[in-house]
Amino acid sequence: MKKITTLLVLVISILVMSAGAQAANSFALCMGLSKCNARNYKDIEAAQNDAIDFKKVLAKQGYKASVVTNKYATRANILSRLRNIVAATKSKDDRIVLFFATHGSEKGYLLTYGGEFIEYREIIDILSKSKTKHIYIFVMACYSGTVASGLTSDPNWQNSMVKSGISFMVSCRPDETSKSINMSHWKHSVFGQALIKGLRGMSDTNSDRKITLLELYQYVYREVVGRMNGSAELGGETQHPQLICPSSEHNTVLARW
Repeated sequence: MKKITTLLVLVISILVMSAGAQAANSFALCMGLSKCNARNYKDIEAAQNDAIDFKKVLAKQGYKASVVTNKYATRANILSRLRNIVAATKSKDDRIVLFFATHGSEKGYLLTYGGEFIEYREIIDILSKSKTKHIYIFVMACYSGTVASGLTSDPNWQNSMVKSGISFMVSCRPDETSKSINMSHWKHSVFGQALIKGLRGMSDTNSDRKITLLELYQYVYREVVGRMNGSAELGGETQHPQLICPSSEHNTVLARW
């Protein structure tokens, strides 16, 4: 009888552990600002396409994914949705993925509909309250590399960002622009297209049908740099995507195909 009881306890424990492992949730928010409605900022035709198709990729991976574009991509709406996602995370094993396609600034902010801005540090401050540290942010914006430099004079800022565990993959260096050409055969931005193709399987270098963060970055980097160098339409300008994250996240599997 004692052996049967012990066996039952063991079985129940395994079932509970399995249920806990399956309970982890993945959340995603994708923002694409094609119609800016902001003085001195041109519309970005490819931005909403980037966000919509990135969301589709994540939805196929089982993410609870949503997308906001144009007049819905206001500062208030985006910040509210971020807080809702943070509130929805219940486990350290949950996952959050964000995608932003918009105008950026050397001062470390992203444009929202109507001309308001969101600073990178605001995003990080909200996400730092999440129960999970598995957070991955993709940014298609000019000067997006500023997320890692020049954001503030606070000497503790860099340490805070690293300790948060948040991973950033951005479309360019702090002093570079991010290319999105308003032409019929360029549905996506240079960075956005590489990112979407990579998640759909093109970045699977070891053919294990899994896409890790590092595999994705290496593929995106090669694609963007090569495409920029080989395109007369882009005037020979350069663009270098950046990966800013703890090394412990390099082998995180972002997608399976």
